Formats: sequence, structure tokens, C-alpha cells
Amino acid sequence: MARTFLSAIVFLVLISASSAQNSMVPYAPVEAKSQIDLFQHFSQPFPYRNWQNSNDTEDAWKEWAMVENYTFGKNRGSIPMIADLQSLHPYFRDKVMELIRVCKTKGIELAIVETYRTRTKQNEYKTMGRKYTRASAGSSKHQYGLAVDVVPVIDSVIQWNNIALWRKVGVMGERLGLRWGGRWRRPFDPAHFEWTGGVGTQQLAQGNFPNVPKVHQYPCIDEDLKELQRHWKAWETEQSVSASKGPHAPGFNSPLSVGGHD
Repeated sequence: MARTFLSAIVFLVLISASSAQNSMVPYAPVEAKSQIDLFQHFSQPFPYRNWQNSNDTEDAWKEWAMVENYTFGKNRGSIPMIADLQSLHPYFRDKVMELIRVCKTKGIELAIVETYRTRTKQNEYKTMGRKYTRASAGSSKHQYGLAVDVVPVIDSVIQWNNIALWRKVGVMGERLGLRWGGRWRRPFDPAHFEWTGGVGTQQLAQGNFPNVPKVHQYPCIDEDLKELQRHWKAWETEQSVSASKGPHAPGFNSPLSVGGHD
């Protein structure tokens, strides 16, 4: 079931990238090559291992799905985006999966654009201007696995500018108890959903995660969060080192460029 779900997400990445390249963004040669490389990378099924049920979880972060800039037809910087539901807080992850399921019953596919976001990636967005973010590193819910960016896809076409469709998706997310960025004015961010359980950013930065409703459904939540935090830290190190070497460093903009940096 999990393998099938992840394969579906990868398929959406492919069709979304194809639509974006053909109809939405005038690609420069370098960007076009990036798309070709991405297609070649995903020509084989994405490796999946259910690390939550495995005794070997130390390097599970290396298997998280990644997407490159312009994959979804928009400039989102040089540093690759983590787009793997396994990188999210377990309770929030289940909410996002439910949102995907509910949207699908309405004929709306949701592609995952970004899940957990490192501080290095957050800083990159900050340097790109306020239309990308006003939040500094550590101030975004993405840094705590409590936010996700998605985009609806209808008939294999990415729907960034379909406001009516965004409202439908946003309302469905709100009914699940999620906060929707489409309610914000500056910046208007309809792709963004988050859940904090009433806990503020300062508390999150101190390591205080929100209490989980129906805690009996998450008997190992503390252990799961500690494991996630280790994976997040590994990604922080990975992207920080890569960014310090610049965009021309080996593997800097590769979906699976993890590890290998001394």
C-alpha cells in the first residue's frame, strides 16, 4: 500500500514536470537539461523502504524523495526540495494523507511540492524576496515537519492559478483541522497547509511539539519524533555543506544527492 502510494506521488511529479515544461514555463537550456535529468532519474521506480518498521533507520533520510527547481513550473531556488511525507510529523502526515485522499474523491490530484524544509533552504527563500517568504530560518513550520506545500493537478495539468480550485482544496484542508495559507494576504500562499496544535514557533524551536489528539493511536510518538529530529539534523548538515560549496558543487542540485560530503 505504501509503495503504491509513493509510486503515485512520483508519477504526479513526472506528469507535473512535463506539463510545466510544455505549457507554463519558458525553460532556459540549463533548466530543460535539469528536467531531462529528472525524467531519467525517475525512469526506475523510486526506492522505498518502510524505515518505521525497520531496525536500520540510521540512514533513512537518504531515501526521502527530492525534487529540483522548476519541477512544478516555478522558480523555487537552487537547493533541492524535500518532498517526502515520511519527513513530516506523524500526526500531521496522516492529516496530509487524508487531504490527498479526500481531494482524490473529488477528482483532484494533489502533488507534493515540499514537506520538511531545512534552515539552509529557508534562508535561500528569504534571499529571493518577500514573495517567497517573510519567515527567517527557524520561523517556518516547515522546519518542524508541521507544514507542507502542495499543488492540485487536473488532467495532468498543474493548477497554480485556478483560484476556485484552490478554495475547494483549502476548505477541505480546513475541515481536517489544518491551517491554510490561502487565508493569508501577505504572502498569499494557497499551496501551504500546516498544523501546530496551538504551539507557537518559539516553543517549537525549544523542542516542544504539540500534544497529539487521540494519543493512543500514536503509542511511539516520542520515539518517532526523536528519530525524525535525527534525520532532520542530517539533512541540515547535508544542505548546509552543499550550499557552502556553491551551486556547481557535485550533486548540489540532484534529487538524490545525499551523503558523500566530508
